[in-house]
Amino acid sequence: MAKISVINSTFIRGEQRLDAEHYEPNFLSIIETLHKLQTKLPILPLSSEKITRKFIKSMIIGDRIAHYGKRGIPFIRVSDIKDLSIDTSKITFLTHTKGLTGLAKAKPHDIVISKSGTIASVGVIPEDYSGWYLSDDLICLRTNINPYYLATFLECKYGKAQILRGRTQQVQMKVSIENLKKVLIPVLPKDFQLHIEQLVQQAHEKRKLAEQKYQQAEELLYELLGISKEEIERLEAEKVYEVNFKEVKQAFRFDAEYYHPKYHFSDKIFKQISSARLGSKEYFELKKGIEVGSDAYCDKNRGVLFLRVSNLSRDGLKLNPSDKYVFKGIYKKLRPKYEPKEGEVLFSKDGTIGTATVVDSDFPPSIISGGVVRIRIKKDFDPYYLAFVLNSILLELQVTREKTGTVIEHLRFSKLKEIRVPKLPLSQQQYVANLVREYFKLRKEARQLVQRAIREVEEAIENASSSNGE
Repeated sequence: MAKISVINSTFIRGEQRLDAEHYEPNFLSIIETLHKLQTKLPILPLSSEKITRKFIKSMIIGDRIAHYGKRGIPFIRVSDIKDLSIDTSKITFLTHTKGLTGLAKAKPHDIVISKSGTIASVGVIPEDYSGWYLSDDLICLRTNINPYYLATFLECKYGKAQILRGRTQQVQMKVSIENLKKVLIPVLPKDFQLHIEQLVQQAHEKRKLAEQKYQQAEELLYELLGISKEEIERLEAEKVYEVNFKEVKQAFRFDAEYYHPKYHFSDKIFKQISSARLGSKEYFELKKGIEVGSDAYCDKNRGVLFLRVSNLSRDGLKLNPSDKYVFKGIYKKLRPKYEPKEGEVLFSKDGTIGTATVVDSDFPPSIISGGVVRIRIKKDFDPYYLAFVLNSILLELQVTREKTGTVIEHLRFSKLKEIRVPKLPLSQQQYVANLVREYFKLRKEARQLVQRAIREVEEAIENASSSNGE
């Protein structure tokens, strides 16, 4: 449905923007609400010294000059910002920083904001993170007010809408420091800011505890399987290796990576343990997703989620601003074959290959896309154990070897069926699965605390605005 805004030309001259999106009714309503607060609360631009001490940006680096690895100096990217904090589960590292003199370093309590990619993701660098380098897709703020309150405001609808309103497009959408400086910040009382800080800090502590549970599950799995994670990491670091021509002829693959020693180690593991292939009809039923076409898309309020690879994560279902929705009529037609059912495991075979998510009771109605596969367990496997294993290095080694594609990576359905998963006794699986369930429970509680903090900031602004004229 078309949205119409009638704008005074004087206002347009002041804004110096002619793009219609800049004057969307939602954006204008946000600005109007904040202006109403000016007689009630201090409303300052982010550029004010009372708000921000320093704006920091990092240099652009590329794979040709950067050296990434699993050890070294942590390097924060847009994908690492989650729930007002930094998610370290898939953090990458710079093995050295020689020649990278313009690389910015974050300090505890700094705020990082994504300026490109997934725009307006906001996180606070926790106290226990020190000396972390920043991607050039991030803007870093060093603040003079409570960073947890400020980050929560920037993440709530009144802050995020202002950031998105200031975005510009060249090759891709991005936010500049100059536009970010114009964002208006209501300075709520210090005791309220401290209350928001406590909520966000509690969420961070729950995430830390959740990560410990996940690590315990990993250690237990490796112990039960007799696997040395250190041995796998040592093999991954090897750069030079030999292969017999007979093996090349048999595999009919000429890419050197295919014969890396780590894959031989994976083969060795599965020769020593009991396992089942995903294509085994005794244990699993696999169902592909569907591509509905752009004509089936509609806005969120009128449709049902079209679940794509980007919605899958190790932490469960992930909703994004760029999500697609299909008309409810199309959903009703497709749901018998393509709607995920509770207890199934969803697995990505395209794009970001090898991500598995358990369908739990919180899953919304949805239809899976062609890049997602539903795995229904018939017997002898716990769904949380299966998803955990599919997210582990055991699966990564198999997928990395067999995936194809250059622009968009792809795992053929025939190769997906050949993937092997360790078949431990169900009682042992459940020891691992219980730790994974605790992980999900703690992550959920952390998200709820963050959502509560965001909601309370929005309510405080709305209450102050509505009482302004009393």
